[in-house]
This record gives sequence, C-alpha cells and structure tokens, in this order.
Amino acid sequence: MKQLPNILSLLRIVISPIFFLMLISENPTLICLSLPLFIIGAISDYLDGWFARRMKAISRFGKFFDPLADKFLTGAAFLAFAVLSIVPLWMVLIIIFRDILTTAMRFMPQSGNQSITTSKPAKIKTFIQMIFIFVILLTITFINCPMNGFNPENLVAFLYSDFVYYSMMVIVVLTLWTLIDYSKQNKRPF
Repeated sequence: MKQLPNILSLLRIVISPIFFLMLISENPTLICLSLPLFIIGAISDYLDGWFARRMKAISRFGKFFDPLADKFLTGAAFLAFAVLSIVPLWMVLIIIFRDILTTAMRFMPQSGNQSITTSKPAKIKTFIQMIFIFVILLTITFINCPMNGFNPENLVAFLYSDFVYYSMMVIVVLTLWTLIDYSKQNKRPF
C-alpha cells in the first residue's frame, strides 16, 4: 500500500501518450474522451501527494517521480496543442527543454544526499499550466461534442485568439523563471 503514490504517478505517465493520441485523433468521440482522461491524470497528481503524506510514504524516489509524471502529462497536452496549431511549437519546445533540464539536474550528484524538491514557483507554474490546459481541453470538447443548438464558431475563434497566445507566452516566461530558480536554489548551471 505504501507504493500507491508511485502507482498513481505511473498511471499519469501511462495515460499521457494515450491522452495525446486521443486528442489529435480527429475522431470526435476520442477527442471528447480526452478531457476526462486528462482530469483523471490531474486528480492522480493531487492524490499521489495526499496519499504519500497520509501514509507517511514520502520518498526520495517519489519526490523525483511525481514531478516527472507531471511533465509527461502537461508535455503531452502542450505537444497536442502544437500539433493542432493552437499554440506555436517553439513555445512547447521551450517548456519541454526546461523540463528535460530540471530532470537532468535531479540526476546530478548532490552533496549530503539531498534530493531536489519541487519549488513553490514550480508548483504555481504547474497549477497555471493545468488551468490553461483544462480551459483549452474544455473548449476543444465543446467544439467536438455535439450539443443541441450549440454553435461552436466562437469557441473555435477563442482557440486561435491572441488571448490563448499571450496566456501561453506567460506560461513560457514562468517556465523559464522556474528553470532559473531551480538553478539558483540548487547551485546548478543550466
């Protein structure tokens, strides 16, 4: 039972490519099902930490594995958004590059056998990313799931609006800020 938090993190990693393929599938049913799948992944992110604290199962491995699972899920969403031309690929590549660098920092030898924990700014960044992803997924769901008398034209315009572009730009800036923060906090070059 002490492995439950890590199992939930593993679930997020397994869900990620399935979610990605469903979202880019062009099959309205699969696209509509991608939102609940993402929600399951997001809930597992909350639950793995909750169970780890409640069961006193916080481990060095879990502190590494949980944020890695987050990166898989958010990376899959952002990559799908780029494939769907909702956000520019270069923005997604910056996010993925940052995630690779911070993961590499976790593998670097550390003095005192300390693990690099997720910083508060990084948790805020992840929360903002999750909200952004949820809003975009909800919009995509409303566009692709038939509803009586619903006209999705305004939602399509929203997906490709300046608001979405600049919101993603804010996420990219936060992403770079957290990379610099990790580097300073852990005295690691990036």
